[in-house]
Amino acid sequence: MNFSRLLIGLSLILFISCKNNVVNDQNTDALLTEFSIKEIPNGMFDIDNETGIVKLSNRNSVQIPSDISSLTAIFTISDGAELFVDDQIQISGDDSNSFERGLFYKVVSEDEQTSKEYYVYLDENLPAKYFHEDDFDLIYNPSGFAPLSAALGVVTRVPTSVRFKILGDIPIEKELGSFSIHLIGLHGLYADTNNKIEITYADGNGLTATDTLEIQTDPLPEFFPEIEIDVLDESRMEPGMHFSEVHIGNQGTFNSYPMIFDNNGDIRWYIDLSDRNVIVWPIQFNDDMSFYAASGVTIHEFNMFGEATNNIIVDFNNMHHEIIKLPNGNYLAAVSKEDEYITDSDSVEFRSVEDFVIEVDKNSGEILREWDMAELLDIDRRDFNDPGNGDWFHMNAVWYHEADSSLIISGRNQGVVKVSWDNELEWILAPHKGWGKAGRKGEGPETTPFLLTAVDDNGTPFNQDIQDGTLASNDFDWTWGQHAPLILPNGNVLVFDNGGFNRNFGNYTSIFSAATEYEIDEDNKTIKEVWSYGKERGESTYSLIISDVDYLSETGNVLFAPGNITEGNGKSKIVEVAYPSKDVVFESTMIFKNQLGNGAGFGNVDISYRAERISIYTDN
Repeated sequence: MNFSRLLIGLSLILFISCKNNVVNDQNTDALLTEFSIKEIPNGMFDIDNETGIVKLSNRNSVQIPSDISSLTAIFTISDGAELFVDDQIQISGDDSNSFERGLFYKVVSEDEQTSKEYYVYLDENLPAKYFHEDDFDLIYNPSGFAPLSAALGVVTRVPTSVRFKILGDIPIEKELGSFSIHLIGLHGLYADTNNKIEITYADGNGLTATDTLEIQTDPLPEFFPEIEIDVLDESRMEPGMHFSEVHIGNQGTFNSYPMIFDNNGDIRWYIDLSDRNVIVWPIQFNDDMSFYAASGVTIHEFNMFGEATNNIIVDFNNMHHEIIKLPNGNYLAAVSKEDEYITDSDSVEFRSVEDFVIEVDKNSGEILREWDMAELLDIDRRDFNDPGNGDWFHMNAVWYHEADSSLIISGRNQGVVKVSWDNELEWILAPHKGWGKAGRKGEGPETTPFLLTAVDDNGTPFNQDIQDGTLASNDFDWTWGQHAPLILPNGNVLVFDNGGFNRNFGNYTSIFSAATEYEIDEDNKTIKEVWSYGKERGESTYSLIISDVDYLSETGNVLFAPGNITEGNGKSKIVEVAYPSKDVVFESTMIFKNQLGNGAGFGNVDISYRAERISIYTDN
């Protein structure tokens, strides 16, 4: 009895063991070993089992049916395996499918533990559908503010790098990282054009495919300026395109249209900020090409589509002319503060304007620090330019010097000054004539000890007429109504000398604007002019107001940008000159139309406030 039970137990164990052996013997392979298409009888298909690509190798020597929307595959797969299309099992020589965009097959092993995906295509090149199955999400001008931009959304099957190229005389291209979800801003389209954009996909196996998109854009507004390229020496130029901060005069105010144009003079990007019905300025770009600007009491942060991503309101501080970002992300802004007054030597009280700098917290909008120019300078100095009101200083630029955390500040009606982070005056770059005591009521310390003394190459001071600014030397002149000072890598100061506002107190012999470089000895309070460009151009580049100058880091060239040239029709220029030779390597002329204003005065003429050399796409 016990022996019988033992035999039964052994038999049961043997049965279970045999059953398990059957399961373990199931095939684990999931390979496509042969493939052909019934309707292409002589077609030879190469199967790459590493990448899963199946291509028609003799495509040029066989007849492919004109209609490939229903073709029948003949295939061999691993023993016991099954082949699927979209979860539908396929029978060799029986089931038909469309090959218009290629076709994905999935082989599943007999034990259902292994699977392999294959992609079969009949085109000469690998179709883009290999990387993405769904159509694009493409939106032209998604914000309504960027008529030369579009938004593209692509979802790929696996992480894939994407490169896009906007085709044209001057193509624009950008490569993006490897992701499965790609949200792409297409900036740099041609206006009034059916733009063609190539989208190239690449995976880690060396496979690539290309799509071509078309985007029809609207024409430019009729009141936009015309752009002429006068000089173009690309081998000596700073790389990039040309940013111009255009403001269209409109019945006493401005509509802002910051724009970028290429070396052919074609506008490739612009933002329509006219809905704000007020000037939005200055436009300052971040490293990722988002940008910020100010209007009224608000700091605006924008993306490249012109969408405001953040607004920081600083009540009672009207921002104008300048806003910059500090290394810590906070903002410095030139402002007019409410209820600030000055009293001149005749005991006349004015509400002062445009004479404060404030630091604004990037998150809260709280004012962290302020610099009061009236407490540092002489509000009674009217020799230089007398506006007859509280605009005694007219701040138009602030430069933050990171080396010592100081500010270089331009006041159109006074000169250029350096102020410490702790609001202490360090020097004054201005004609010596007319300086006296500082203070909102003229009761502060003397300003004359801070005046820089002009010297020649040997360090010898010029005569008093040149110090006072009543005369100029061939080797030295002060700035007059200047804009846009900056610190060069060598420590010198570069500034746009507008040349108006009473140059040499009326004793001038020629009218011109200039980009001028000064070397300043802060210990000895001396200043030497070391380089200047513009006097030789005369009135052809003379701009009484606004304007810009920049140092171009890759070439060392200088960008000289008079923004409101009144000789002939109103226009602006961007002139790139080699340093120190002064050879002109690029020059453009922007011819304004003044269609929305009457052409008489600020807010009724078109202007270009500032200019930059810029790339629409950066590494960031």
